[in-house]
Amino acid sequence: MAHEGTRDDNKINVYECHDCGTKFLDTIDKENDYENGFMHETDDLSDLDVEERLELCRTDDMRRYEMIKELCFGKKVLDFGCGFGGFLKYISEVSASCCGVELGKIERDYLQKNGFCCFKTIDEAKDKFDIITLFHVFEHLSNPREWLNKISEHLAENGYLVIEVPNANDALLSLYECKEFADFTYWSAHLYLYTIKSLSMLIESIGKYDIVSVEQVQRYPLSNHLLWLAKGIPGGHNKWHCLNSTELNGAYSQKLGELQMCDTLYFILQMK
Repeated sequence: MAHEGTRDDNKINVYECHDCGTKFLDTIDKENDYENGFMHETDDLSDLDVEERLELCRTDDMRRYEMIKELCFGKKVLDFGCGFGGFLKYISEVSASCCGVELGKIERDYLQKNGFCCFKTIDEAKDKFDIITLFHVFEHLSNPREWLNKISEHLAENGYLVIEVPNANDALLSLYECKEFADFTYWSAHLYLYTIKSLSMLIESIGKYDIVSVEQVQRYPLSNHLLWLAKGIPGGHNKWHCLNSTELNGAYSQKLGELQMCDTLYFILQMK
């Protein structure tokens, strides 16, 4: 057993495959009520400061946009698990068209009010897309093999699938063995945490995709890790922002990448 309990349910334990390093819950069929506000603990849009949430995600949305904007230029893009559409707003500037898939009713209502096409399920999207993105979504899916097959049915010929997931080999877990971070990061909604090896094995076993590229991204800087290690709490990038610098964080991210211990994995796949 990799960890006893999750942050929101002490009856669900986390296990690890000793071959590929995937971490998974012992109860992976648990259905979280995403449509009715599971991610927000409210089902009322008026209770949320959506602009504040979009601002919190802006750095990631901009990074994702910059990473694939050339791939998306003049193409039809679908963002699966699009949330409040931060990435959609950026990619709409270069894509021929873009829309989202989002289980959360709060998010769908917001997007539709702001002129974005958003489906509840991917089956409602009848078109085929040149690019489908899943940013921190794939780890929530209980049947990943089935989902990879299903998504392939919605990709155009030679279309691309972009998957970004947390890294099961995150330095705070595998190198520093920070108990407080483990208690925080293992969550009933994260059904699987993948390594480069395990996600590559899964994709290759489907036989429908070529792996174009695999990158590691360190979303949180050294200051965040230092506060976890010193105080056992998140938010070091804000609390100890005096330690943030492009040079320091760049060097730290590079070293973690060499160790395959960045916090995030970024895969680009192409239909065979």
